[in-house]
Amino acid sequence: MKPQSRYIIHLGINFVTIPAPVVTRQSSLAFQAAIGESGLDFVRAENPENQIILTRESPSPLQVMVGLLEPQVGQVRIVAPNPKGSLELFVQEAEAALEAFAAVWPAKNRQIIRSDGAIRELRETSAAHAFQELWESRLGQTSQALAVFGRPIRGGGLRFVMDPLPAEPEPVQIEVKIESFLSDTKKMFVETQFVWLKPTDPGAPFAARERLSQMNSYVEEQVQAFLSGGTG
Repeated sequence: MKPQSRYIIHLGINFVTIPAPVVTRQSSLAFQAAIGESGLDFVRAENPENQIILTRESPSPLQVMVGLLEPQVGQVRIVAPNPKGSLELFVQEAEAALEAFAAVWPAKNRQIIRSDGAIRELRETSAAHAFQELWESRLGQTSQALAVFGRPIRGGGLRFVMDPLPAEPEPVQIEVKIESFLSDTKKMFVETQFVWLKPTDPGAPFAARERLSQMNSYVEEQVQAFLSGGTG
């Protein structure tokens, strides 16, 4: 694995809240105005039932969705597919979108009952095939062990689902996928997902920066250590 080859292809953060935002034509227009005042420009606005979806493609792709998940339960999700900017830029834009959300739908005792996030990235490998590097170099297996399938292996990978630690103040479930990227099998696809399970206290901030920083630190430390062959 080439250690400096990390290339992020997806960033996302999602918050499930009570009370739910009331989505109307007026609140949709107010949210677009608040987003604009925050410095974010979007070229497309959609209003499917009980939702607002704002999308842009440049200078870096970004989508903000506000909606109703179920009665009295709402959602605000910020996603950057194929981001052109840095993680810090995404953090700043997520914070701006959440400030606009709070301004349009103020709720003194708003509670975040669940939140989740994801980082997806590609990594360059040193082998002719990413799965070969994962299978032989990291797992210590032989190519002959795969002959039982009777066909060439185009791709494969690993999936880890980890439960919260017993004394974790903010319990988080973590899922990591590491697999060869089928569109370019010399590259490794890595996805790290966090689900924060404990509801916040009423009135607590969204804390997008802290959540994204926690995810990124886990990728840079634990996930990177695994990819580099560490044993902990």
